[in-house]
Amino acid sequence: MKCPICGNEMVEGGLIVNSVNPGWVPMEQFERKGIKRLAYTGLRIIGETNVLLNQTKIPNAWFCRNCNKITGIFDVTNHLEE
Repeated sequence: MKCPICGNEMVEGGLIVNSVNPGWVPMEQFERKGIKRLAYTGLRIIGETNVLLNQTKIPNAWFCRNCNKITGIFDVTNHLEE
């Protein structure tokens, strides 16, 4: 995969997150302050969690050695009604 910033070839890999499930929220929720950060609606979870290892693995992440950036295309693992 080519880096969208510099055009160099990127290294394929994945993300490993310990202790939490990462997720995506719309910008208006992402910018919440104070106690409002305790509850998000529309949170899209990414990755598969192994409770025994307390770890979430997220495939499809690429690293650019030139820019020192990671980009990815992630599958949503929870399904919310809209």
